[in-house]
Amino acid sequence: MSRTTQEVLEFDKLRELLRLRTTCAPGRRAVNALEPGMERAVLEATFALIREAREWLRAGRELGFGALADPQGWLERIEGPGAVLEPGEFLDAASLLETSGWLRQQFREDAAKFPLLAARAASLADFRDAHAAIRRCVLPNGEISDEASAALRRIRASITQTRESIQKTLKQILRARNAEAGEDYVTLRNDRFVIPVRAEHRRSVPGIVHGASATGQTVFMEPFETVEANNQLVQLAEDEAAEIARILRELTEKLQMVRGPLLAAAETIAEVDSVFARARFAREFDAAMPEFSETNELRLEGARHPVLEDKLRRENRAIVPMTLSLGGEERVLVISGPNTGGKTVALKTTGMAALAAQSGIPVAAQRAVLPIFDRVLVDIGDEQSIAADLSTFSAHMLNLKGMLEAATPKSLVLVDEMGTGTAPEEGAALAVALLDEFRGKNCIVLATTHHDRLKTYASTTPGVVNAAVEFDDVNLRPTYRLMVGVPGGSSGIAIAQRLGLAKGIIERARSLLTPESREAADLIAYLHRSRDELDRMRQQMAAERHELEEERRKLRTEWVERQQKRIKELEAQFAEMQKRFEENVARVVEAVKERELRGQAEKSARRKMQDARSGAREELNAAVVQTISDSQADLGVHSDSREAVSADRLQAGARIRVRGFSKPVVLRRIEGSSAEIEAGPLRMKVTLDEITGVEGSTPGAKTGAPATNSPAMKVIAQRGKGAAADEINVIGMTVEEATDRLDKFLDDAALAHKARVRIIHGHGTGALRKGIGEFLASHPLVEKHSFEAENRGGKAITVVEMQK
Repeated sequence: MSRTTQEVLEFDKLRELLRLRTTCAPGRRAVNALEPGMERAVLEATFALIREAREWLRAGRELGFGALADPQGWLERIEGPGAVLEPGEFLDAASLLETSGWLRQQFREDAAKFPLLAARAASLADFRDAHAAIRRCVLPNGEISDEASAALRRIRASITQTRESIQKTLKQILRARNAEAGEDYVTLRNDRFVIPVRAEHRRSVPGIVHGASATGQTVFMEPFETVEANNQLVQLAEDEAAEIARILRELTEKLQMVRGPLLAAAETIAEVDSVFARARFAREFDAAMPEFSETNELRLEGARHPVLEDKLRRENRAIVPMTLSLGGEERVLVISGPNTGGKTVALKTTGMAALAAQSGIPVAAQRAVLPIFDRVLVDIGDEQSIAADLSTFSAHMLNLKGMLEAATPKSLVLVDEMGTGTAPEEGAALAVALLDEFRGKNCIVLATTHHDRLKTYASTTPGVVNAAVEFDDVNLRPTYRLMVGVPGGSSGIAIAQRLGLAKGIIERARSLLTPESREAADLIAYLHRSRDELDRMRQQMAAERHELEEERRKLRTEWVERQQKRIKELEAQFAEMQKRFEENVARVVEAVKERELRGQAEKSARRKMQDARSGAREELNAAVVQTISDSQADLGVHSDSREAVSADRLQAGARIRVRGFSKPVVLRRIEGSSAEIEAGPLRMKVTLDEITGVEGSTPGAKTGAPATNSPAMKVIAQRGKGAAADEINVIGMTVEEATDRLDKFLDDAALAHKARVRIIHGHGTGALRKGIGEFLASHPLVEKHSFEAENRGGKAITVVEMQK
């Protein structure tokens, strides 16, 4: 090919779009180096990194390296021995060291959310020592600091002292001579301090002449009194230059010692900048991370050519995305339709998607599923060559010959206008033969054509699919929409009419069409209308389905809000009733003077409050359970469509899934066609066909009292059976639940004339033990309470001595 695939598909213009989104020179070079590859693991790792960068940008954050000076020059200079960097180059090096240190800190707090970016940043070496050395020695203006070394500080102090001494001596000489105005200053000539003297008076000042003014009336003389001091100053300047050279050499050696980590840092920064450039591209062009198919599937949804899209954006025009799917048995797509209708753009968009995906660049599409191609073979455009004495047709044939020789089952072949440049009959025959050959090699092929014979070939050959670029017959202009499954018409006469060709010529041309051509055109038009109607119906159905889902979601939300409001009202009523009852009981008990009667009144009141609380809580639980049941009936929600589990798989204690519950519940027993389950603090009965799965078993169920009926399920209040037991286990309960159980337990113990009982509450956090202690301290039936002996449980068990 006289032009490379990347040139034809405008891949370098895509790289230019990425370069515009980088922030530093290394990042731009990294973008320039992007080339298609075939290593799936490397590509998938790259896109995982780009996903993280895109999420970082979506969070409203940015990451750039605009302050980084290009490190390429000085990094190359320090490669060889004996190199010494200039002060300005050290400032450039400091910018790399600072940027590296800054990047190391960026993802530390978000390492869990951005693990790949955090790993890249953490891989950077620590350059704080080298950075501190450069900043100590080189000032921001590029000068060497006095603090660079003790020797330099001493030399510069001597220089300052010597200069001041020379200037003082010269000013004394000027005063002694009563110098005239214009000759009473000290200046420099040849790096030596001198004074101006009239030419006619120069013999009056013994010394050395270092120059004269432009007019020759003034000479600049160095008196003999300052010659030695000036010589000393020159020597000090040489000493200063030597010390600066030593310092710069030492700093260069420091950088040479860490040149490997410095190169790695520059590469990491370049990679991160390139990754964020691609993430910005994905954000601005709504590009997708490609999926690489294990088979030969090629699926593009809403794909655009990014270079064309960028051009149209600048012109305030919208691009028309395309969707196509190939793979399996269907590997060849024949695209037909009018000129300027978008056929070639479809080829370039597909080729660009393949190159971008395999170069680690997001694909400008809503979704992109692509095989990993070993080569993209392209024949697009006019390859005529005067120098090679080739016509357009000959150039195309040579190109296609080379493509046939290079094609493999993993190749993507893109051919534009097959069979043009020669007689239509011969061109069509050649095109069919070539397509058949490519099909035999199992390539994925996209080809455009105007030949009806190729459209017929696509309609009748297995594995070959027709496609058309749409033409608006009403407005006589292309819509650029790709329609897969139907052939396209060339619409040449219609386009000529739109371009203003004389009406008579148009009518004459139509009359010259053969009946077969007119019938074929009418059939294609009918197929397009049918396709449009199907698309319209599909869109309408999708819109109606969306409206139904929105309405259903709205109804569900409103219903849930009503039930939540109802539950809150029940809880508020319960709290208010309990508060009033407790206030009344407190007043009645306060009125009782006798201690024994008062204790009995407190006991009776406590029992009544417990009964009222339990009754109200059971009503509230029943309402909640009824809410769950009603939600299934009213909203028609079926979270699990699986068949009911057979009864022989259901064992007491198993954790099971029940339709309408988001989490597993515990099966307690089977009773005929129903099962008793425990869900948190509730027990209820459900029919066996509501059970959708068995997850495992759990420890034995708690004991329970007979069930009370409710409309959909049966809620069972959990009460202990052992009325006269010597001990009670409240481990795992809240303080409120435990004290409710203990109140009944102590009543039963008192009625059974128990002198001593035990409460097992465990260690835990200590909150339950403390709450039980406070409860027992004020209980009228308790004489005293203490912890059990250490060898019998210690503080995990409380022993209660009952009132006698």
